[in-house]
Amino acid sequence: MQLSRRPIAAGFLFGTLTAIGPWFQGLSIHAASLFSAGLLLTYTSIGFLVAFLPTFRPHFLSGALWGALYSLPGAVFTSVPYPLTADAPAYYREFVGGGLRAALLTLLFGALAGGFAGLFRRARP
Repeated sequence: MQLSRRPIAAGFLFGTLTAIGPWFQGLSIHAASLFSAGLLLTYTSIGFLVAFLPTFRPHFLSGALWGALYSLPGAVFTSVPYPLTADAPAYYREFVGGGLRAALLTLLFGALAGGFAGLFRRARP
């Protein structure tokens, strides 16, 4: 089975673009690098799934479906509030309260990454 590298590269590009954000949020180098690495690996792995799993037309919709399904466990975890120190940067505060908004943002970014990777998926012969 031939695995297309284009969706994986697209997931890597999406992950790289989103991984830039933590570096400008006033985080420590350690926190920014860990957060960026997590984003990069997450979105690259969504690109891998889009390249590997079955698809339907249009490819960006199938990619968005795979990305949203991949993000579903993360959406459940972010929907639950968790404690955070008072001096934590605003970047972390986006998800600390949990709730529906945090869950929907997690699903949305997974779907966006998958849809972007799906744009680069070729039809199999």
